[in-house]
Amino acid sequence: MKNIFKLKNLYILIVVLALGYGGYYFGTQNTETSSSNKTLELTTVPIQKGDLAKKEEYNGTLRQTDSKVLNSPMSGVITLIPKEGTIINFGEVLFAVDNKPVILVEGATPFYRTLDLNSDAGPDVLQLEKALVFLGYAAEDFVPDETFDETTSNMLNVLYVDYKIDTKSEITPAEQVAINLKKTEVENIEETISDGGTTLAQVNDKKKKLDDAKDAATEESAAWKAADTAIENAEQSITLLQDDTIPETKEKIANGTRDSEIEDLQQEIEKQKRIKDLEKGNESGIDATEALAIETAQKAYDDTLESYNEGVDQAAELAKAKEELEELELASKSETFSPTNAYASKTPIIVGSYINDVGSAVVLNSPLYNISSIGIEVVFQVDATDQETVSLGDSVEIELPTDERVPTVITFIDQVVTQTQAGEFIEVTLEVLNPEEIEAYDQAPVKVFVTTEISENVLYVPVNALLALAEGGYALEVYDGELGNGTFEGESGVDTSYIAVEIGVFTDGFVEVIGNISEGQLVVVPR
Repeated sequence: MKNIFKLKNLYILIVVLALGYGGYYFGTQNTETSSSNKTLELTTVPIQKGDLAKKEEYNGTLRQTDSKVLNSPMSGVITLIPKEGTIINFGEVLFAVDNKPVILVEGATPFYRTLDLNSDAGPDVLQLEKALVFLGYAAEDFVPDETFDETTSNMLNVLYVDYKIDTKSEITPAEQVAINLKKTEVENIEETISDGGTTLAQVNDKKKKLDDAKDAATEESAAWKAADTAIENAEQSITLLQDDTIPETKEKIANGTRDSEIEDLQQEIEKQKRIKDLEKGNESGIDATEALAIETAQKAYDDTLESYNEGVDQAAELAKAKEELEELELASKSETFSPTNAYASKTPIIVGSYINDVGSAVVLNSPLYNISSIGIEVVFQVDATDQETVSLGDSVEIELPTDERVPTVITFIDQVVTQTQAGEFIEVTLEVLNPEEIEAYDQAPVKVFVTTEISENVLYVPVNALLALAEGGYALEVYDGELGNGTFEGESGVDTSYIAVEIGVFTDGFVEVIGNISEGQLVVVPR
């Protein structure tokens, strides 16, 4: 059943060709009008010498590699997607969400973390710097490494400007608050060290600052505070009106207005209390800056209390605080690379069918469109009994639908035998060596030529140079004249002689011949 996949009938083809040509040739040589009745033109070719490879032909399928779905690394509205079928090269934009472009860069490591001047060294930094070099954002003497430094930050800044990505322009208010608080913490630790240790007064001071931060972040609305002030003022006025020693009070008693004024003030107090009840809990809201202030104050209090109760290594605390301050200052001025800025791929990417189009709202990890690399591979099946004919790393030639032949190499041989009604087979995968030089076919049928035998330093001729002899075997018609460029006009048997030969390996229209012949001799063949 393996003949379904392999064409092993070439010997039959040789015999048919030889018999057809030989029968025709010998049957026409004895007629006087043979030269005018011939339907075949003859020419001469030299016998060649070299290596001849025997090849088995298989049916294969050419397909694109690494097919998958491209997902969005952010939420928003799709504002750009390239046309289907577009090849996205390194440095080009894969898509944009909310007008934030994602750039294709070369690399095998997925970008997984934010990178800035505080980042630890790593291969993702090296990959980013190599991409910046490839895209032309590095100086000639720049050598990529695994460290994100100011040079990396500056190169990123230029790239962001070119691609219209938001850049780091100045320190934000939240960053400045964090820096100031950390500076204060450093100063306090330094003061503690100079004073010889943590005192109870310092603990109480940190507690008051924590309470003040909480109160400032949670104080009631302006209307509540106004009502509270009005109540306090009314209660003070009533106290004064009830003091008979005050001349103004005596006067109000005398003219009979004191009691009515006290009553009015009491009514005002009740009114303002109702306002306070309505406004209670309507705080201004804790924003990010206030939350950071509370968090920092809480940590300062906790650290001071721990230092007071147990004692800590103040020098170590100071070193840690200074390191954190340095990190805050670096982050505030560093250009930041986000995994949402770029997508790493080993090869350029082919845009496949859309899943979401421009204008679609997407969330994190929403599918955008199908993609594949420009890598191309071929799969074919070999009869399980012939698996010794293929080995990893072997060079194999394939023939495309355009009849063009291109080189490939065996990259995978399945160890699992597949059983079908046609027999038992193993699957073999080939990698096309120069995929960028051929059209990006997908799921196209191709012919696969596997070399199974090589005859070295042998003589060979075109298959149709063989003549079938009546007594059996084959011969070559050897011409004793000079090689011409046109039709052979010589006379058989006079200008030519017949030399019996044995045949060996044949492939690609050529056959190995063995006999009393030599390299360079001319043989007659149909044109």
